[in-house]
Amino acid sequence: MVLVDNLSAARRETRQFSIGLEGSMASSQGVGIKEMVRIASQLSQGSMTFELYPDAKLGNGPKMIEMVQQGELDIFLGGAGYFASLDGRINIFDIPYLFENVEQAYQIMDSELGREMLDVLDNNDLKGFSFWENGIRSFTNNVKPINHPDDFKGLKTRTMPGNQVHEALWQGVGIATLPLPSGAIYAAIQEGTINSQEHPVSVIYARKLYEVQNYLSLTRHMYGPLIQVMNHARFTSLEKQEQDILLSASLAGAVATRNFSNENEAMFLEEMKRAGLQVNEVDAKAFREVMKPAIEHEFIAKNGDEWLKKINAMLAGNGR
Repeated sequence: MVLVDNLSAARRETRQFSIGLEGSMASSQGVGIKEMVRIASQLSQGSMTFELYPDAKLGNGPKMIEMVQQGELDIFLGGAGYFASLDGRINIFDIPYLFENVEQAYQIMDSELGREMLDVLDNNDLKGFSFWENGIRSFTNNVKPINHPDDFKGLKTRTMPGNQVHEALWQGVGIATLPLPSGAIYAAIQEGTINSQEHPVSVIYARKLYEVQNYLSLTRHMYGPLIQVMNHARFTSLEKQEQDILLSASLAGAVATRNFSNENEAMFLEEMKRAGLQVNEVDAKAFREVMKPAIEHEFIAKNGDEWLKKINAMLAGNGR
């Protein structure tokens, strides 16, 4: 983490920053944003203030990224998959079963390779701040428990807008897909537009999707992080000490999201079970064998295998 001193009184100047996010303030995203704001305010002695726009109030992920690029929004926090339209290699996180657990994902994101991944956004009028926790995704639906990949067939699920790899993953196992912002999922299920979705447990809980879904199958098929970015020109216009404050605060927010998700997942599951959600474990091997090879092959064909080789080498070094 970048260490910074408080801004001196002589150099203190009021700065206001706008932050857009798709998640609610009750989600891990909201918890992290609150911590980021607290740290930035503390280190700047109150000279940095923030205007927050949660719940996709400014539009979906691609729309808010565009707003940041154009200087209409200072900071955005959203799924890594949204940034794949800027550099397809970022779709690497959409390869199912790339990581066996969150610790492996943290190892990669906290490494020099993780910083390299964020830095590719510099070419797109963005400054990549940090990776935030979203968690390992699992699958919910209204029809039946998912025990085998064949059980996916005939369902209709939501995919991330603009994420072709995400669509290919689900279409490849026989699911019809519909791109929707995450904030529209609850209503779409209620209306019967879709009958399934996939998110980390903490998001399923925060968005109360268990109220409109009957089954949660713990497929744990994908670790999809969030990325926080800032308008590049606005960032470089700040003094070095102010830049360091924002970077430190962003990292503090990222850590807060990890702690929130990991410390509360078991409680979230129990509360959703008590609310009537049926939860089942699955044999990950069967899902990995069906889902991973095709998406991995498609990713390599479009984006090369440099990052994938680096990830596999790093994880192999730790006994993968």
